[in-house]
Amino acid sequence: MLRALHHCVLGCLLLMATAMPSAVFAEAPVDFNRDIRKILSNNCFQCHGPDAETREAGLRLDNFAGATADGAIVPGDAAASEVMRRIASEDPGDLMPPPDSGKVLTASERAALAAWIDDGAAYAQHWAFVPPSRQPLPPVKAFTWPRNGIDNFILARLEAEGLAPSAEADRNTLIRRVTLDLTGLPPTPEAVAAFVADTAPGAYERLVERLLDSPRYGERWAQLWLDMARYADTKGYEADRDRPMWRYRDWVIDAFNRDLPFDEFTIEQIAGDLLPDARPDQILATAFHRNTMTNDEGGTDDEEFRNAAIVDRVNTTMQVWMGMTMACAQCHTHKYDPITQEEYYRFFAILNQTADSDRNDEAPLMAAPTAAQAQARRVLQARHDDATEQLHAAARSLASERATWEASVLESSAHLLAFGDWQVLGPVPGDNPKELFDTAFAFETAPELGKTWDGGYRYAPREGLEDGKVYSLPGTSVEANLFFREIESPAAREVTLYFGSDDGIKVWLNGDVVLEHYVGRKVEADQERVIVPLRAGTNTLVAKVVNMGAGHGFYFRAGAYLPAELLAILKTAPADRSAADAQALDAYYAGHAPELAPLRERVAAIAAEIEAVDASIPQIPIMRALPAEARRTTHIQLRGSFLDLGEEVEPGVPAVFHALPADAPPDRLALARWLVSRDNPLTARVLANRFWAQFFGVGLVETGEDFGIQGTPPSHPALLDWLAVVFMDQDWSMKALCRTIVTSATYRQSSRVTPALLEQDPYNRLLARGPRFRLEAEMVRDQALAVAGLLSEKMRGPSVMPYQPDGVWQVVYSGDQWKTSRGEDQYRRGLYTYWRRTAPYPSMVAFDAPSREVCEVRRIRTNTPLQALVTLNDPVYVEAAQALARRIVAEGGASVAERVNFAFECVLARRPVAKEAFAVAGLFRSEQANFAADPGAAEQMATNPLGEAAEGADLVELAAWTVVANVLLNLDEAMTKI
Repeated sequence: MLRALHHCVLGCLLLMATAMPSAVFAEAPVDFNRDIRKILSNNCFQCHGPDAETREAGLRLDNFAGATADGAIVPGDAAASEVMRRIASEDPGDLMPPPDSGKVLTASERAALAAWIDDGAAYAQHWAFVPPSRQPLPPVKAFTWPRNGIDNFILARLEAEGLAPSAEADRNTLIRRVTLDLTGLPPTPEAVAAFVADTAPGAYERLVERLLDSPRYGERWAQLWLDMARYADTKGYEADRDRPMWRYRDWVIDAFNRDLPFDEFTIEQIAGDLLPDARPDQILATAFHRNTMTNDEGGTDDEEFRNAAIVDRVNTTMQVWMGMTMACAQCHTHKYDPITQEEYYRFFAILNQTADSDRNDEAPLMAAPTAAQAQARRVLQARHDDATEQLHAAARSLASERATWEASVLESSAHLLAFGDWQVLGPVPGDNPKELFDTAFAFETAPELGKTWDGGYRYAPREGLEDGKVYSLPGTSVEANLFFREIESPAAREVTLYFGSDDGIKVWLNGDVVLEHYVGRKVEADQERVIVPLRAGTNTLVAKVVNMGAGHGFYFRAGAYLPAELLAILKTAPADRSAADAQALDAYYAGHAPELAPLRERVAAIAAEIEAVDASIPQIPIMRALPAEARRTTHIQLRGSFLDLGEEVEPGVPAVFHALPADAPPDRLALARWLVSRDNPLTARVLANRFWAQFFGVGLVETGEDFGIQGTPPSHPALLDWLAVVFMDQDWSMKALCRTIVTSATYRQSSRVTPALLEQDPYNRLLARGPRFRLEAEMVRDQALAVAGLLSEKMRGPSVMPYQPDGVWQVVYSGDQWKTSRGEDQYRRGLYTYWRRTAPYPSMVAFDAPSREVCEVRRIRTNTPLQALVTLNDPVYVEAAQALARRIVAEGGASVAERVNFAFECVLARRPVAKEAFAVAGLFRSEQANFAADPGAAEQMATNPLGEAAEGADLVELAAWTVVANVLLNLDEAMTKI
């Protein structure tokens, strides 16, 4: 094997020449996870790692057995290790790593590897795959500084590095920082003044509790989660058509606000539908994995994109909860982490058992009413029930009329109409349900038994289609079904016909349209009533039901002519009828007695109101498990192709982690519980790290998307473990985790940077100072609107369309248009902005918002000139500056100095220092003089796009303050959390 190693083209970094002494590391023993794993991973594992398919020369260096099997590494003896000879070789064909690999060792890496072999070449499991344990708090010299356990870990490291923490930030800075962090909005001047004036012990802690209790908390943290949930208001891909998902966003906001424990938060989103007696809100939560894209382009393979959705769910689940790059194993065994391709598809098998299938209708769907809609429906239903009871009571009181009716029906029963058997044609598919509804097909207006039309369509009998019963049809897509029958009448007469449909229905009698209703609904009995004239002899009846998606259904009965079962009841003596028989007759008579028409009309009117409410209730895509008989088999997909299948696999999880619960089937519910098991080494760490990154700008593990072998190691590993265990011990409370972080002395430090700190720790990884980084996209916009007094406090509900430039939505295969919202909707938080995957809101994209086509666990901050162009010139920000100018004039006092102070308090939560006040006042006066010389420019600056100012307002003054407001909103300090 070692001779074959000489011919390896792509090799790994092994060891340097034997001349490199290991004494360099004598004072600090080499740690495999800290010092060695990254070296081997970066340079070796691609060719000598877990993937047997690409392993070179039979050499495996990711475990002890493989590395030592044939003497490549001789534990305790670097000089005897074959790899050392290869590192020392001057022959390019013998050298490792090969010259054409581009990999070169540093001197310290070579020394570390040599020392490691001499120390015994001990391997260790990757730190992130070992369950966290609660680390003891390290002792510190400055023992009065820590406020909670976080500070002990931070301070101990600082003291070891010869550093001291920074002083606590001033109160103005602190309230702005923590308010932005916990609510995503700046504090009001009133809130700042109250906090600064509150000198009683615990003032800061009370502030934190108020912010955690604010409904704005849920909005702020929902934004973080929606990136990971790849939430959007459209389906993605080519046409990227609308998909109403906003009720899921409402659920996320509410879950954060009620502090739903993260383990329950996880279970409900992964498998809420599988919980015993699942509530509607738990089923709604499963929309998390229905945020996958759907391709409704004509000619696409539904199975291909259904498969792509499952792949996305596998990758997203492992990224969000475990910080693992599981996607790497889709096509081959992972090159670095111990995850095989077979294990990838075993995980895939768990998520492969849901009913969705990349169909245009997005089925399965669930009606997800808002609280207001649910209340309105409850009130209407109570009214409907009451009116129905009054109708039935009135029917029971008409004893003599009822007896006369029964006798007349029995007398005329010999003359009932003769209805032929139903003949059904279809389904007839279509892309647009309205076009399908409006299109006149020959087989509608001129039906003919035995004839075959283009496309192979013909009428044929359909078993089980009975009058008076709701009939369900197979299929979930946009399509039409045609129902045809003949009616024989002994004489010309009128007859009442009743229909129900899912969804739109059009009816022809003898070639003429007698009913036409294009409506989205679930089929029910007697939804439509129409009186039609029959001619003597044979009549033809055709009904077209056009389904818009989800379930299909049809209902029919003829009025005044009882179904056979009711006629049988009438022929039974009253004394011999059962209670159910009597109830059936009561209901039928109540629906037909002429004397009861006013009461029926009242019931029908309330039913129409209920139908209108139901039509307005959003239908949200949710997860639904396939029945046992429809479960799919899962195979390894060779090279990741759904068309090239390998061996069949059973559901499971990677063997490197703990097993699925043994007492439950390996379904999504078992998976969800596996994710939040205390045996899981990653979930609590990943979440604690993700929250930490929101507060400090970077996680303790910088690569929050990758906790695997190629990820960065934690800057403070013991602290990360401590946070993870505390998080679980506090019942997975996300608010408690936030509270722990923001009440620490570490978080409260001033963010001022000294030259010495900048030189020793330029990226603040040691945390000797407070956080300082630019606000996120949504915060930039929300802050501008908030300080201007424009921000709407309206929560939840459908997405809105604030101003965006024309032309952004020029999509070839979609007629959707951006229609700018009116009133307060244009000033709602960025969280509620309509999110189109192929064209996200432009100003947010400029500030690094993702498209959400796939899961995004970490936004990478950039700094580009385009960002300044947005905040200086975008009408949204110009309007905010104009509104802030009007606030300054109306609320800021009489003098320029007072107004400058007020402006600073609004934007920066502090008063200006003298130099700043002087510069801003000078800017105002300069602009005031400029606009006084150009009244037209003043009017434009003060009113466009905000609108006319109050009567009598000084437009020159407002224009000058608008310039000042624009400058303040664009200060680095305003755009930054410091």
